[in-house]
Amino acid sequence: MPKTMKKEISEDIKKANEADKMTAEEIKAVLENAVSKAVQSAKEGATEINTIAKEAVSVAVQELKDAGQESKELVDAAVNGVVDGIKKSTKETMEAMDKEMLKTKYRLAEKKAELSAELKDALDGAKEAATAFTDESKEHIEEATTDIKLKSADMLGLMEATVKQSVKTIIEEGKDVEEKVSHVTQEAVENALKKARLSAQRIKEVSKAAIVSAIEAAQELNDKIEETARGAIEGAKKAVLTKIKEAKAGIEKARKETEEFAEEDILQAKEDLEAINAAFMETLDDISRKADDLNDAARDVVMKEIDEMKTETSQIKEKAKEAAEEAIETLKEKGEAAVYSAKEKAKEAFEDAKEEIEELSERMLKIARGAFSGMVEGAKKSMNKKEEK
Repeated sequence: MPKTMKKEISEDIKKANEADKMTAEEIKAVLENAVSKAVQSAKEGATEINTIAKEAVSVAVQELKDAGQESKELVDAAVNGVVDGIKKSTKETMEAMDKEMLKTKYRLAEKKAELSAELKDALDGAKEAATAFTDESKEHIEEATTDIKLKSADMLGLMEATVKQSVKTIIEEGKDVEEKVSHVTQEAVENALKKARLSAQRIKEVSKAAIVSAIEAAQELNDKIEETARGAIEGAKKAVLTKIKEAKAGIEKARKETEEFAEEDILQAKEDLEAINAAFMETLDDISRKADDLNDAARDVVMKEIDEMKTETSQIKEKAKEAAEEAIETLKEKGEAAVYSAKEKAKEAFEDAKEEIEELSERMLKIARGAFSGMVEGAKKSMNKKEEK
């Protein structure tokens, strides 16, 4: 392919020169078109790309020299054309995927709303069926539908209100408030997280909603705020730990199985596991801002609870790390190369790029100095003109 590409570049630059169209725009278009076609037919990966870029720049610059048109502007255009040609195919694919993801996002939202409506209708229908019975069957049907609604409270948009009402009842009863609030919050968060795949963002949203709802209940009653806050935070933490445990078990299962599995799922799980602790800490930060609305005593307790959870060795951090390491080992065994944590990747990339960074910095400074010199010269000329007047 480089031979075909080189011939095309050579001929098109000659034609441009003969037609007196040797402009930066024309040269860039010639290189972009030829290189893009070469990349699309390339089969050798990174090495082939390197060869294509080298050959394209070389033949283009040589043709410009032969035509006596080796200006900086045209050489810049040639190099930019090569780079854009290489990026073109992948960029188009990425843009198409991005559009598809956007469409999927809105289709997903529509389907979630549709699912919620269907679930509500189904449960209402099942409950209506109970009216045909007067014995224990009626009670069993009603209890079953209520249990399903409770497990699906988040999907039905009822989680926050259910948590708040439950916590109010616990506070009014006045017994074992902290323990009971912890149980209610844990149940609510676990139920909400069971309805979707592991996601650090989802954990943050659901945990915050449950904890804030519990604290608001105590605020509205102006009672047991400290116990409620402690219980709600502890319950949410337990629910997150349960989700991490389930995720690790799923990864261990994938590791033992010999059949094919989606590496993307393991990679996504690994990334979410690495982000879970930070997401939960962000949740606590958001709640600490909510604590500003509390009275002094309650605010001190809430802030102390949050600070203790942040400073101690977090169980969430430890368990998430263990599960993420399990994902990494699974990927290694399955032959996936991209198994490093985000921090390790960033560190490696930085070490590898030191020389490039220095080169870029030098170029940036050179451009800045040149721009500054131009400004100074411009100012001098302006001053001279004024003096001449």
